[in-house]
Amino acid sequence: MASESIEIMILGALMERPMSAYEMDKEMEIRNVRRWIRISSPSVYRNLIRLYDEGYADGRVVKEGEMPEKTIYSITEKGIERLRELMHKTASQPVRVDYGFLPITANLCWIDEEEGRGLIAELIESHRATAERVEKMIPDYDRLEARATMDLCAQTYRLVADWLEKYEHEFYGDEENGGAG
Repeated sequence: MASESIEIMILGALMERPMSAYEMDKEMEIRNVRRWIRISSPSVYRNLIRLYDEGYADGRVVKEGEMPEKTIYSITEKGIERLRELMHKTASQPVRVDYGFLPITANLCWIDEEEGRGLIAELIESHRATAERVEKMIPDYDRLEARATMDLCAQTYRLVADWLEKYEHEFYGDEENGGAG
């Protein structure tokens, strides 16, 4: 079963315009959706077909020149209702944020301070570098919601880097004062 986030993204893309599964997959790349939602190419195809089977999308087969036939999907009234239902449901659920580095910070007590500080430094650098990369991409997006999403992500990476610095000081103390505090 598809995650609700995947359904929302597919139905939302169909609100913009009808498209084939191939175009949908490319749209997920263009919108940089895979950065935040685990949605592979096979998942796009599989879920688009499932949404069609469930009546949330219509499909019409077209043939252009020498190209093979393809199905162009469009959203149905039932699909529009489903999109709104999922958006409201998702907005009302408890928020969950996953940070893959938390097992590192939770287990720093098992390694020496120098190695621990090195790991934290790597995490800080990684988050700041990612924030910079994302910020450089923002002007490339025409749509406000895409720019806003990218800005939120960049700010989140910076927030995490700042939190890691604070955590390091709380965990080890100030380096100038001889470490653990």
